[in-house]
Amino acid sequence: MKFNLKFLVIRFSSIGDIVLTTSLLKSIKAKYNNVEIHYLTLDKFSSILEMQPNIDRIIALNGDSGVTELMQLNRYIKSSEYDKVFDLHGSIRSRIVTLGLSKITTRVKKPRIPRFFLYQFHVNMFPKGYSSQVMYHQCIQDYDMVSTPDTSLIVSNAEKRFARSILKEVKIESNFIVMVPGAAWPQKQWQVKKYNNVVNELNRLTNKRIIMLGTENDEICKDISSVNDCIVDYSGKSDLRMAMAIISLADSVFGSDTGLLHISEALGKHVSMILGPTSTETGGGVSLKESINIETDIWCRPCSQNGKQKCYRTSQYCMELISTDMVTNSVMERA
Repeated sequence: MKFNLKFLVIRFSSIGDIVLTTSLLKSIKAKYNNVEIHYLTLDKFSSILEMQPNIDRIIALNGDSGVTELMQLNRYIKSSEYDKVFDLHGSIRSRIVTLGLSKITTRVKKPRIPRFFLYQFHVNMFPKGYSSQVMYHQCIQDYDMVSTPDTSLIVSNAEKRFARSILKEVKIESNFIVMVPGAAWPQKQWQVKKYNNVVNELNRLTNKRIIMLGTENDEICKDISSVNDCIVDYSGKSDLRMAMAIISLADSVFGSDTGLLHISEALGKHVSMILGPTSTETGGGVSLKESINIETDIWCRPCSQNGKQKCYRTSQYCMELISTDMVTNSVMERA
């Protein structure tokens, strides 16, 4: 097929941010007639985008690449004669690979000043309805922000069949819930004992099994598994594509504000997301109307963009004030 235009979209990390950019891809395809989209990301995240219907080619960059490799990539991008480049990362790395391409590059405008005032003085300068999808869509000139589409990812039937065979080995045929307690920063993780209580309540109220997903570095998964043998602990035992396949078969998903929950929504699953130090004002949280943010309204949140900053209070109340019942009821409504 011959395309009229060829665009490059750049977003290197992380999982959740990459997933959220798939909303923009739909809009690019809708706005521009017969456009070919190439997507540049880090190799460790590139599998997320496999079979994404609005991506025609994935370009994977080694995460350890230095300036020499980035300049080589810059020369390659120049030789590829793109009609337009969307830099959705706005990092030093993305600026290096787009050197000399300012005429065709549109760079995402991060709301640094509103973020500063929100985190430091708790003054909200963000417009109503602001989201990460809206931020990315601002790269499209004259785009109607009211009609921002949902995110989307694809899992193949073959992947689903393999996932079913894996689940069958642990005697799960259907009707299960996925739990994702891990997060990039400890401040974004709910307490182990509360997750344990939710699992016990769900076991009492439903006949659905709980599958826990995460990475091998998620210590919280190990802690939960050590105190509750009702959970099927699949953390650290699957790659991203297998985790996606398992999620695609689940009844619902709950857990931390982390990449796998954004993946879940992009696969059409209803999510219960536990928000602590992060919040919706800056564009965080769930995307689907059927999903829900579980959060508390206290003056000190949000305190950072990604939850990295350690809490300066004696207790992390944004997490402690979220009760077992709040999470259990939310999951029951979506399961």
